[in-house]
Amino acid sequence: MKVKLNAESMLTSEIRTTLSRSGLCTRVINSITLAFITFFVITFSSCGNHKWEIDPSKVVLDKEFSCRNFIYDIENLDENDSIALVTIRNKYGSFWEDYSEDIIRIGNARDPKTISELRKFMSHPDSRATFEAIDTTSGKESYLESVGLILENGFKRFHAFMPHEPVPDIIWMNSAFNYAIYPREEYIAVGLEWFMGPDHPIVGLLPPDLFPRYQQLRMHPDLMASDAIKGWMLVHFSSRGYTGERCIDDILYWGKIMWLLDKCLPESYEHVLMDWSPEDLVWAKSNESAIWIELQPSNVIFETNRTIYNRWLSDGPFTKAGAIPQESPDRLGVWMGWQIVEDYMAENPEVTIDELFSESNYLPFLKSYRPQR
Repeated sequence: MKVKLNAESMLTSEIRTTLSRSGLCTRVINSITLAFITFFVITFSSCGNHKWEIDPSKVVLDKEFSCRNFIYDIENLDENDSIALVTIRNKYGSFWEDYSEDIIRIGNARDPKTISELRKFMSHPDSRATFEAIDTTSGKESYLESVGLILENGFKRFHAFMPHEPVPDIIWMNSAFNYAIYPREEYIAVGLEWFMGPDHPIVGLLPPDLFPRYQQLRMHPDLMASDAIKGWMLVHFSSRGYTGERCIDDILYWGKIMWLLDKCLPESYEHVLMDWSPEDLVWAKSNESAIWIELQPSNVIFETNRTIYNRWLSDGPFTKAGAIPQESPDRLGVWMGWQIVEDYMAENPEVTIDELFSESNYLPFLKSYRPQR
């Protein structure tokens, strides 16, 4: 997932918003066993503490949850550029500034000439093909309504957990394949072209050096809701207890995000929240203890060179760290962080979410962690 922060380098201090060798057991599972384990993992992986079970139908937000279709609005602008500019600025405010000046970079948000550039962008043959593809895939009205409901319920649970935190608006856009998720405090802009489906012809035309196949495989509409909330949370909580100085800091921060995401979207499967396949999740669970053996040495888990420890956190075809084999899924450090935080919260049920994110000491988390064997 590409969000406004650089997901592969994870979180810099400025937050520019984004897993059998040496004892690691690579398990050979026959198809029958794999099918059973996959069913078991998918069915039971989201079970959790009743404390965090929220009925969203009983939660009232401070303001009406908003999903706005920016694509529809720009396709129906007034023919007069000055009038169109006033309309779009009044309705979209800071998002229009971000969209015109950062996302697709067509000009100053206050200049009527930028509306002319917007029309050129929309009428370009490549853009036109993408807009039309969105209309028949991820941008279908019925589909956006269903995703909007998932997001609304997710943020209702979030509001129940943390009633003093803001709930962002949702904006559907075409980012020209620049940003899948563009999160701000007050809104989440979702690039619908990133979720048209991995086998869509337009996705197949993307340059493979910029959009490798493992990334294309994640351009699935089912990932839209979880990617949106995940991207927003990564930015929103980045100033609370996160230092980003060592590998363990990023692993625990990602773990906290994934733990909270799971509680906000309890009906989503664990592999979906991770942007994995079911088989990827089976592999991670089957090898959790061996992964921990690779990760726990002090020169690994306390590594301060981001280029080195990002191997545990970066998107890729697999986790390129230590003796982790190529059969592995990527971002195993993210998943391990989730398991560590899950154990910590299970052992400390009195801890609030505010306290969870404020806790910067790694010791309580590692003391609670018991890898599955």
